Amino acid sequence: MPKKKRKNADQIKFKKTEGKMMKLINVRSTDEVRNQSRMSRFSKLSMWLIVFMMTAFIGGCGEWNRESPLDPSDSVAPEVSSTNPVNGAINVPVNSNVTATFSEAMDPSTITTSTFMVKGPGTTPVAGTVTYVGTTATFNPTANLAGNTLFTATITTGATDLAGNAIAANYVWTFTTGATPDTTAPTVSSTLPANAAINVLVNSNVTATFSEAMDASTITTVTFKVTGPTTTPVAGAVTYVGTTATFNPTANLVGNTLFTATITTGATDLAGNAIVADYVWTFTTGATPDTTAPTVSSTLPANAALNVLVNSNVTATFSEAMDASTITTVTFKVTGPTTTPVAGAVTYVGTTATFNPTANLAGNTLFTATITTGATDLAGNVIVANYVWTFTTGTTPDTTAPTVSSTLPANAALNVLV
Repeated sequence: MPKKKRKNADQIKFKKTEGKMMKLINVRSTDEVRNQSRMSRFSKLSMWLIVFMMTAFIGGCGEWNRESPLDPSDSVAPEVSSTNPVNGAINVPVNSNVTATFSEAMDPSTITTSTFMVKGPGTTPVAGTVTYVGTTATFNPTANLAGNTLFTATITTGATDLAGNAIAANYVWTFTTGATPDTTAPTVSSTLPANAAINVLVNSNVTATFSEAMDASTITTVTFKVTGPTTTPVAGAVTYVGTTATFNPTANLVGNTLFTATITTGATDLAGNAIVADYVWTFTTGATPDTTAPTVSSTLPANAALNVLVNSNVTATFSEAMDASTITTVTFKVTGPTTTPVAGAVTYVGTTATFNPTANLAGNTLFTATITTGATDLAGNVIVANYVWTFTTGTTPDTTAPTVSSTLPANAALNVLV
């Protein structure tokens, strides 16, 4: 009998019937199977090691930093909430800076002379530098602007917020200079709390409103300070919007304590004029925080008003002082016809927010105004629900000059109380 030839394991073949077809299936060698098994165990071990390392890394990073430029949860485009000078302004002092305040914090690296430009006369570029502090960008011309000249300022779509969202379209406004520079020193026109106020709520912010727009880069914790008890510095942050500076303490103020607030002469207006002396005021806290939600107490136009003049502004007055940084084109919106957004700028002074449309409103049209729950008071309390009202325009603008209808004391009054 012939001797059977021994086959190597990797040459063994099996037969498998598939209908009438016979298919030979190669079987891997025993060594190859063992090697594959070892590689499989190694791959699984490597995979679990990678998963463990990634989990540890993510865990160590903590919560998503929503201020990160990579935050994917923010998809809302920023807006220009207000400008100085305002659109259409005339007799602007020739030594003025030009500012734009945004509806949210922007990526400072995108606020440059490429994205914030001033031109005039005509399309002649104005040389200058751009700075960005808080939510305000400032264009500082290298030299005084030409007098009696129309200038055009532009924020381009290259300006983005911290999540990388760009403004939806170039924002353009114009102003006309006068013939002279601004040499008037700014003043502090009002404060909250008022000087000598008592029983101030311990979670209150402290604000100072100026007589004119200030250079935002000069409104800092160095020029706006709060101390107490006695000379102990209060830790906090300072923001500036419109004409109002806000000091936000890091923690609640100590109860039943005298505090001193100071605006120093380091604070300057947009023309570089400083306040003439430190402005100092005091207030005393009570024992409790403010937990009362603010409300909208009145509006102009009133709800359901008819024949509203097409060149009217829209205003909302609140029940208490609000955080100016939360009163923007995002929290104060006007739409019409239907849901079409009205372009405009928002300012806030005292307890009143004003929406100034870029152009006259359409005639014989229903408009809707909204204050959203993003608006907060100085203690951080939000309005409990969006406040919405409507009004309908007429066909004509307001061209009637205002008059003084009464005074106190009356003209020529006698024995007026001192």
